[in-house]
Amino acid sequence: MNIIINNTSETPIYSQIYSQISSQIINGSLPEGTKLPGIRQIANDLKISVIPVKMAWEELDKNGFIKTVTGSGTYVSNIEPDEIQLKLNEKAEILVQKTCKEAKELGISASELIDLIKKIY
Repeated sequence: MNIIINNTSETPIYSQIYSQISSQIINGSLPEGTKLPGIRQIANDLKISVIPVKMAWEELDKNGFIKTVTGSGTYVSNIEPDEIQLKLNEKAEILVQKTCKEAKELGISASELIDLIKKIY
């Protein structure tokens, strides 16, 4: 598990953690059944408060990415391939929405944005 926090980002820390962990689960680098470190351990490793880690864990649990077993720990949930594809599509849609919003603010047209994406991708 790899988490990188950007303290200068406008994105809240808990959201950065959520996004990175959920992406690692979706892309398979954190497979089903993987035991995750405890909240305090992650907070200590990242040199942050436990509060954003706890918030990220709650969101990951709510969205079915992880499951906490009392007395045992927190594990990556079993997510069916169809559900993984759905979650991947949701994450992609959020990314595209953000990019489109920023492009509009910069005065970039949809066709210019599409051309730029094709060039970069």
